[in-house]
Amino acid sequence: MTRPVSKVCCFTLSLAFLATMVTACNQPPGVNPWRDDAIPISAADTPSMEGVLAAGHEPVFRQREMPHIAFAGQMPVVPHYPLWWEDPFEDKGDGDDQFALTYADYIAMPYGLGRFLLNTVAWPVSAVVTPPGTPMVSDGRVSAGKDHDAKRGISPDPRADASDFGRFVSEPTPPETDDSSQ
Repeated sequence: MTRPVSKVCCFTLSLAFLATMVTACNQPPGVNPWRDDAIPISAADTPSMEGVLAAGHEPVFRQREMPHIAFAGQMPVVPHYPLWWEDPFEDKGDGDDQFALTYADYIAMPYGLGRFLLNTVAWPVSAVVTPPGTPMVSDGRVSAGKDHDAKRGISPDPRADASDFGRFVSEPTPPETDDSSQ
């Protein structure tokens, strides 16, 4: 009994492709998820920077002869509606400051799924505690003892205008009149 050539050829090509992919995944620039190979902060130092710091000179502050301009910065909070499926591992992280898979990531995987399922089943309770449409804000900083940064409140100025983007908004100046043409 002979096999058709097309099946043997397809199997051989699939096996060759699989072998190539397995061996290629371990070559640079492959990412090793179990080792923190991020660039360290010390790599940002330069010899000129070290020389300036070693000399111990006082910094020079230059004052420009310009009038001060007041402008509004970006809004410090982000407005949103209730986030019933928030995960504390997303907000707080694991706290080890490593960009690698650690034990906390393996704990977070089943915990996140279990928390999602529990929040889905208990959603009616969450909707009573924080009703839909409740205005909330987040500032990105999780307080000690808290799981999330979201709290009830409204953004100081929910309308988007030029002041939300840091541009100076001033009154238009009246056009100058030319008295010499009279």
